[in-house]
Amino acid sequence: MLQKIRDLMQVQEEISKINEKLGTTVNSVNSLSAQVASLAETIQSKASELSQKNIEFYKNFNENINSMKKIRDSLEEELFEFKLFKTQTQQKMMQKFEEELGKELKINLESLKADAEKYNELKGQINSISFKVNDLSDEIGKFLNISRHIKEKDFEMNRFARDLLAMDKEKLELMRKVDTLQRLVGRMRRAV
Repeated sequence: MLQKIRDLMQVQEEISKINEKLGTTVNSVNSLSAQVASLAETIQSKASELSQKNIEFYKNFNENINSMKKIRDSLEEELFEFKLFKTQTQQKMMQKFEEELGKELKINLESLKADAEKYNELKGQINSISFKVNDLSDEIGKFLNISRHIKEKDFEMNRFARDLLAMDKEKLELMRKVDTLQRLVGRMRRAV
């Protein structure tokens, strides 16, 4: 019986030790439960925060996309207007250039026509003078022929011959001027 009491006491000691260990384990479990609860709360808080941040991010992202679409549409419209303006400006410049070129050509053509008319008029006058000088040369030739036969009156005939020679020189000078005018008109025609 004593043995039984001893066994019982030993069992009781063991139960006490187990109870202590169980108490320690319960405390540890309670502590771990509190930590797990705290972690769960932190995770839930962080998840909620992350979810809120994701919602804000997507909201901002969508706003940025809409803003970029508006900017792109605005840029496309500006580009279209710029291309249209460029085309219109080119057309206006070409039209202005053609108008100015037409005016210049018209002025030069009128000037060329006026010069051609003057040239033709001068040519006619020079031809007329040339015929007169030729006639005069023939007359001078006759007078010179006559002057060879006249001795006393040579003085007067020499003066007349000098006048005729001066007229002949004038004729040659006029013919040179006509030639110069012809070259000038030819250059002007080639320039236009």
